[in-house]
Amino acid sequence: MTSHGGLSGARPMNSDRRWFLLGLFLTTFSTLAVEILDTRFLSVASWYHLSFLAVSTAMFGMAAGAVRVYLGGEAFMGEAAPTGLARYTSLLALAIPAAHLANLAIPIPAGHGMPTVVAMLLTTVVLAIPFYLSGIVVAIALTRIPGPTGMIYAVDLLGAAVGSVGVLVLFRWANVASSMFLIGALAACGASCFHHFAKTGRVTRQFALAILLLAVGLINTATDPSFFRAYYMKGEFRRAESIDFSYWTIHGLVTTDIERPSEAAYWSKSADAKRTLVVSRRMQIDGLAGTYMTRWSGRPGSLGWTQYDLTSLPYHLRKGGNNAVIGVGGGRDILTALWGESDSVTGIEINSAFIDLHEGPLREFSWIANDPRVRLIHNEARSELTASDAQYDVLQMSLIDTWAATGAGAFTLTENGLYTVEAWKTFLGALKPGGLFSVSRWHSAEHASETSRLIALATAALIETGAEKPADHMILVTRNALATLIVSNEPLRASDVAGLDAIQGSFEFEVLLAPGRGSPSPILGRIAKSRTREDVEAASAHPFFDYGPPTDERPYFFNILKPAGFFSPSIDLAESGGVLANGNLVATITLAILLGITLLLVSVTIIGPLVRSGFPAMPGAEFGLGVAYFSLIGMGFMFVQIPLMQRFSVYLGHPTYSVTVILFSMILATGIGSLLSDRLAIEARDLWVRVIPGAIALNLLIATLAIQPLIEATIAYGIPARVGLVVVVVAIASLPLGICFPVGLRLVRPLSEGALPWMWGINGAAGVLASVLAVAVSMWAGISTSLYLAAVAYALLTLPALGLWRRGAAGQP
Repeated sequence: MTSHGGLSGARPMNSDRRWFLLGLFLTTFSTLAVEILDTRFLSVASWYHLSFLAVSTAMFGMAAGAVRVYLGGEAFMGEAAPTGLARYTSLLALAIPAAHLANLAIPIPAGHGMPTVVAMLLTTVVLAIPFYLSGIVVAIALTRIPGPTGMIYAVDLLGAAVGSVGVLVLFRWANVASSMFLIGALAACGASCFHHFAKTGRVTRQFALAILLLAVGLINTATDPSFFRAYYMKGEFRRAESIDFSYWTIHGLVTTDIERPSEAAYWSKSADAKRTLVVSRRMQIDGLAGTYMTRWSGRPGSLGWTQYDLTSLPYHLRKGGNNAVIGVGGGRDILTALWGESDSVTGIEINSAFIDLHEGPLREFSWIANDPRVRLIHNEARSELTASDAQYDVLQMSLIDTWAATGAGAFTLTENGLYTVEAWKTFLGALKPGGLFSVSRWHSAEHASETSRLIALATAALIETGAEKPADHMILVTRNALATLIVSNEPLRASDVAGLDAIQGSFEFEVLLAPGRGSPSPILGRIAKSRTREDVEAASAHPFFDYGPPTDERPYFFNILKPAGFFSPSIDLAESGGVLANGNLVATITLAILLGITLLLVSVTIIGPLVRSGFPAMPGAEFGLGVAYFSLIGMGFMFVQIPLMQRFSVYLGHPTYSVTVILFSMILATGIGSLLSDRLAIEARDLWVRVIPGAIALNLLIATLAIQPLIEATIAYGIPARVGLVVVVVAIASLPLGICFPVGLRLVRPLSEGALPWMWGINGAAGVLASVLAVAVSMWAGISTSLYLAAVAYALLTLPALGLWRRGAAGQP
């Protein structure tokens, strides 16, 4: 939806123009809504780092549809153009729910074998079908229907922008499958408008289809459990019979199993734990990350069983006080805090589904919302703790992965804003003087694990807050596969170490770090003894594993495998990498598979048809300049969009917020820039083609340098204010980008009108490939590196732009 093109001879737009514009608005609204819904669906069906696949799939689908129109000749011209709008929008209305239902039946197994490759290929193809049809519709509307181009283009962009935001309303009461039917109904309404415009006599039929799709969506929403739902989660089939409650929110799918009596569940049980029978419900986030909600009567004396988990360590050292929990989940840590005689407990939870369950249908079951000492807050932890003046004696964060990042062995390349130096500085600042910050994570003594990176993160955060000897501020103990780290903003008290000794015999845990003691782990000991950030980096250095402290710039706490480890023949990940590194290995291979699938589909749907149609009648040098120009802007654009989505997902608290806001902002801003490009007299002189690329590069550099100070200064603001700031920043960075595509068309058109389909296709192909590469660059080199590469791409644009201008556009009217 970002192109201008020449108009071809169709009948003039008459009084029915309003039906045409309304149909276009509903089509682009539906298209962007589907893209957002696909990101949420992929997070449940597969893994979080695959959700960006929806963005690249939408790009190549739309580009392939546009190329189809360009190469379609008479099939999309004249009187056939309005009929084509009606026909392909009707197909779009059916394809939206049909494609989603097909994907519901495709399990994506973990791993990188042939079943995974086939499943990912099928998923990608099916996802692309609605976007291909939409690409055809938008290309016809922009290039084959006469009328005021500015108005048509504005409606196109307005529909897309509103759709990217409007779909969020559906998350409040409908699951993804129901939402797809409802969006399909909107697309059918768009088809009805186009049929009215084309005077096909099928308006009523399309309206009936809209009613049918609407009815199916509403019935599916009202049915419990929904008939159309996510059958496969992370490759595993989920039976509806075991699910009691199912909540779709923007933050994830939360399912709650029926209550069952069982032994109390522990993450790491102490040696002297007594056998305790409880009634509990297993809760899962996006099909894998698990937590438990335990029935509680409200009697403090019945919570004694919680003390036997290693996560309860801070309350063995300090009882009473005003305490807080990051990540309420099923309420387990809140029960532990109440056992620890807390005067008050504040639970901070980003996913509203958990709060709704505790305060709504399961209030009497969990009881924590009935306890006057407990206050539940729906907010992102960094924002809440920065904005609040409250300070706590204990702040606890046990096995919290904002987006279920460590499910199935840390299979993730997803950014996480809770495990960065900047976040931990906030958490330490939220403690009373001498307060305790308790973090529990998975541990392996034999393999590469999160523990080394956890200590590097804690040490770096302490150094940043002024601690002279970070080792005096930390206690780290392990038992079985769990480690609990205690960090204080002041040197730990002697009573804390004495309390540790008092319970060591009963717990039978191993002390890896404690003030005044040596560490049995050489690497942990070296890191904890660091006095400067340089010391931390040196102590945590490893040729194959990244144990360095994550930052907001590289917030990939769970990705420890370096590219060198991936390619090195001297390392056996099965022996030395453990679950975490092997999960990273599988995720990285999956990324490579996606790149291969993307190359295949781009070749088949974009490059192949263009090659079969023949190369344009223009000299090779000019054709090469055009390819270079449109490749650079395709890659540059995605090296802006993907990093901004990654960067602001930490700031806004969730990837779906970020994807939605970034798409909305960039669509509007680049659309305005594209419209403004018509006012640039590039044919008169070469000033514009010399200045614009450099100005864009400078603008991107300034934006990149300004993002982190902006985040730090405004992280305490509420979500609406932060969203507004992101819209402004992204719009400023993106508006000039919209100038490049239409200017490129104006540079190429005088040389060869027949080259335009090639340029459009090359631009789409480069953008699709860049969307995959940008993820890898951000992960291993930093998000800012991707933005710097985007600045370089736009700066280099001067060379092909100037060459094209001199050969064709110069002196043209």
